[in-house]
Amino acid sequence: MRSGTEATGGTGWLRVWRPRPAARARLLCLPPAGSPAALYRPWAELIPPSVELTAVEPPGHGTRYGEPFPASFAEVTEAVTGALARLPERPTAVYGHSLGTVPALDIARALDRAGRPPAALLVSSRNAPSAPGGPPAAGLTDRQLLGLLRELSGTDEHVLADPGLTQALLPVLRADIALLAAYTYTSGPPLGCPVRVYAGLDDTTTTPAGLAAWRRENPRDFRIHRLPGGHFFFRGRERSFLARLVADIAPPTAAGEGTFPPWQASKP
Repeated sequence: MRSGTEATGGTGWLRVWRPRPAARARLLCLPPAGSPAALYRPWAELIPPSVELTAVEPPGHGTRYGEPFPASFAEVTEAVTGALARLPERPTAVYGHSLGTVPALDIARALDRAGRPPAALLVSSRNAPSAPGGPPAAGLTDRQLLGLLRELSGTDEHVLADPGLTQALLPVLRADIALLAAYTYTSGPPLGCPVRVYAGLDDTTTTPAGLAAWRRENPRDFRIHRLPGGHFFFRGRERSFLARLVADIAPPTAAGEGTFPPWQASKP
């Protein structure tokens, strides 16, 4: 049963701005560092009607500003999988952008272990957590951090130019960076779902080897899509990118309709 707070706002972990009871699949979206669930709100109107978009709102972010930040990605994973279990059952693809790819992987693994394998793991604009290299933003000054946000083109310029807004943003961003700095990747069994990676051709935060390292999460069903643009390559191309995501969740049949995997699926 869907709770009202999770569906429309309030203090829940999940946001569903446009409920679609007849949807055949769910796209669970995890935001990048410093971002609220509302980053994905426009997507709810653009995504094909066969899919219901659900976004994660971590404590301290967006409508939950002022709440204590999560202490670990494990806390995020436990809370999100618990919240998902209270929603109507349907195939669920897990998508994360940038820092959001790390909890996306953990949530996909948790669903797999629980016998509810995701329809797909979809990740963008970040090297695999198994790839060498640490979070480069951990030691940046406030000025350097704001410069990085400007370079990545993911934050509106009016926010970066407003001292009041940047003072509200920086603690949220640093809390997320601290989560990543404390994270240690552990290998696990291959996922029982497709793994798809998306990256901008001009994104300087990723490398070909780092993107290819996502293959270890499912060597049998893995693909990388390189797309025009930088770190936020989907800006201005949301509709076409969402069509790409949905096609990767449910490849079209000869009749032109997507075939979604069953929610209760046995692992290969």
